[in-house]
Amino acid sequence: MIYKKLFFILVFTTTITNGFSQTIRFQGKVLDTLQQPLVFANVIAEPKEDIAMRFAFTDEDGRFQLKLQKDKSYTIKVSFLGYKSKVFTFLAATNTVKNIVLSESKNVLEEVTIDAVLAVIVKEDTISYKTKHFVTGEERKLREVLKKLPGVEVDRDGNVKVNGRRVTKVLVENKQFFTGDSKLAVNNIPADAVNEIEILDNYTDIALLKGLEDSNDLAMNIKLKKDKKKFWFGDVETGKGTKESYLIHPSLFYYSPKRSMNFIGDFNTTGKKSFTFKDYLDFEGGYSKILLKTNTYFSLMNDDFSKFLTNQDFKSSKHTFGGANITESISDKTDLIGYVIYSKSDNELENQTINTYTGNGADLIENRISKNNPNNQFVIGKLGLNNTQENGAKLKLTSILKKSDNTSINSVNTNYNAATKLIETNVNATNLDFKQNLEWYKSLTDNQTLTLLVNYQYAKGNSLVNWNTNNYQFQNLIPLVSDTKYDVFKDKNTISQNASLLLKHYWTFADFVHLYTTVGAQIYFDDYLTNEYQLQSNNTVNNFSSAGFGNDIHFRFTNLYSGVHLKFQKGKFIFKPGLFYHQYLRKLNQINSIKSLDKNYVLPELSIKYNINRSEKINLLYNLKVRFPSVLRLSNQYTLTNFNSIYQGDDNLENELYHQLNVHYYKFNMFKNLNYNLSINYIKKEKSLKSTNQINGINYIARLVILDNADENLSFNGGVSKGFNGYKLSLNSNASFSNYLQLVNSNLQRNKSISYSFGGGFKTSFIKFPNIELRYNKSFNDYRTVNSTSNFENNNFQIHLEYDFYNDFIFNADYDYNQFKNKNKQTESSNDLLNASLFYQKENSPWGFEIIARNLFDTRFKRQNSFSEFLISDTKTFVLPRMLLFKLSYKL
Repeated sequence: MIYKKLFFILVFTTTITNGFSQTIRFQGKVLDTLQQPLVFANVIAEPKEDIAMRFAFTDEDGRFQLKLQKDKSYTIKVSFLGYKSKVFTFLAATNTVKNIVLSESKNVLEEVTIDAVLAVIVKEDTISYKTKHFVTGEERKLREVLKKLPGVEVDRDGNVKVNGRRVTKVLVENKQFFTGDSKLAVNNIPADAVNEIEILDNYTDIALLKGLEDSNDLAMNIKLKKDKKKFWFGDVETGKGTKESYLIHPSLFYYSPKRSMNFIGDFNTTGKKSFTFKDYLDFEGGYSKILLKTNTYFSLMNDDFSKFLTNQDFKSSKHTFGGANITESISDKTDLIGYVIYSKSDNELENQTINTYTGNGADLIENRISKNNPNNQFVIGKLGLNNTQENGAKLKLTSILKKSDNTSINSVNTNYNAATKLIETNVNATNLDFKQNLEWYKSLTDNQTLTLLVNYQYAKGNSLVNWNTNNYQFQNLIPLVSDTKYDVFKDKNTISQNASLLLKHYWTFADFVHLYTTVGAQIYFDDYLTNEYQLQSNNTVNNFSSAGFGNDIHFRFTNLYSGVHLKFQKGKFIFKPGLFYHQYLRKLNQINSIKSLDKNYVLPELSIKYNINRSEKINLLYNLKVRFPSVLRLSNQYTLTNFNSIYQGDDNLENELYHQLNVHYYKFNMFKNLNYNLSINYIKKEKSLKSTNQINGINYIARLVILDNADENLSFNGGVSKGFNGYKLSLNSNASFSNYLQLVNSNLQRNKSISYSFGGGFKTSFIKFPNIELRYNKSFNDYRTVNSTSNFENNNFQIHLEYDFYNDFIFNADYDYNQFKNKNKQTESSNDLLNASLFYQKENSPWGFEIIARNLFDTRFKRQNSFSEFLISDTKTFVLPRMLLFKLSYKL
């Protein structure tokens, strides 16, 4: 049946993309009057008939190439900033080679005229696209505009890549849009509001640090049309469908030179997640995080809030999302920036899992059915003040408040060794988190700059977990009182405070010799309290403290450090070696134990950049790092972590010590429209924190130990893409090889994990014809222990079709096919998802109508596998059933 579906879809998409006209090749070089190549000059072929415009810009040798429709007449425009443009008519009769010479412009007025003609301007680390040269007027959102720009890609999640590199920050009129994440921008900003798109490499919002502080950020700045710079715009979408499905999605924007405001809302039962775990992590980033990279202690306080954001597939769902953003120019020197985001979700999840426990000598097989009803709501607010003085000094004050309330009801039916058990888990968790950041930047002299960062954070969390069952685990360890049913509770309370200070001095001796000196301090105060007990049927409380449960920990940790970086250039190489001295102080006060730790480390690091040319680079980064365990890992009492797992820490644990090496190669060729991205990452742990697990059936007790030379990991990611006239081919591959020690039931063994995949894609970018995108990926996962080897194989095939026809109609279809093989058990399954939509909006009308069909084949589940120290899981995750919606939209 599945092959018939694939055959039908392939025949359909192949048929509608056939029959395109023959093309000829128009190529050559763009040179100056001295016969030197002009790099990144614009060559535009504007057709005199209603066919697609063609565009190219020159490579390092000044070469360009255009594929034009045969026997069509074009107006060729050749432009380069600072030079007189050339315009001529060309009849595309035969393949033609032509060199074009531009002469330098002598007056500013001519440069302004040229600037208006250029479709793409490349200056140092900035690429500017004038969108009017690429759009047709049928685009609805920013994502449709971006897809038509040369070198720009947008995936389904809203991630943007430019010449193979991912955009990490989004700005509108040079000011951050919400959190700076691309998803909210590309899916909500109306296409007809966009005038120009700038891509800013090595982006930093601190002008004083440009050229001093290394930045890997690639920013996208959206410039609006003049009539949209003091104007309300946006749209409102609403839809209703089968299975009680609905959606409401307003996107409203107001911009003026002094004030900008945005509101985005999303209310739906279609399974679309407006705020994901990745979005949450973006809130924890920012420029301070980059400068504070010397941080070696990470607070892993079991963030209950983040756990509720990791789910992606639902059996049923209801999401509510609202976000408001404001930027106000209080004066010429001061901006007020703030946003509020609220999210609420009520979901149903179901998983069927086959777990293989490898630490029992002979493998033990467990069949588990899990049904979960999480209900989460949170609010995040930010208020920031940016002040820039006339001398360039900048002060930034930022306050962030986060509050969340999360509940879930989870029912687990587990079957192993011919026994069946039912466990119901109820979770109630609340979290409050407040951050206050201060940043100050000042230029002391022409060659000296000072940076001061001060941060404070306060977090408070409480969670109550209740496990209810008629047959509880760990009867020989937990002092349970015999009862008709077992109600076991875990009450956890955490309070965390941390403060950090960083002072960094930049000293430029010459254009290519810099000395950076850093001093800093980080202080952490964590209080961690847990209490486990049984509530009997007669309401009597049976506390487990007598059996070693319950933690009351007061934790203090200090990291004092200082170090230097020397940055210098030798030819095309930029070297940046660094050396840091750290003093780590720890004091741990818990039940019947007070322990202190004082350790010192000298940590080297090295960065080497080889800029072969403007479009080809190699970066190497090496670090020696330490990482200290969190307060949870130091708890010397037992604590329940799940219905079948117990954890006990060790207050004698010290730290991990590991080497990390990353090499990244990047190249794009404008003439050949060819792009390469390759990276290798290697991690070698001299000292590693490892779990030692005592397993009995499916129940296990986890503890931590420090092992020497325990872990080694080598990973590779690579991709290459080649563009043709209206087509693009891509190949990608990645691999990961892990070699690590594992301690199970007192047996030390070395395990191996090998994962690798390869795939490719094909996509078209026509204007008047249907566009199709095909992707295929095949992955292999091998998990090897002393007792067993597990092999999994996955095939994934995706088709996306977009067809604009009769001027007013847009048809979209997405097909996703997955095949899963468990080669050890000789089992195989497959599933496929098909979504489609038909949108209609008459030209110049604000009203739009859309019919949406999701999961047309009514697929019930997805399949995946995972591996941990002693557990291999083969999981079915159930998804939303088929639904049809009718959507009405109105553009302001």
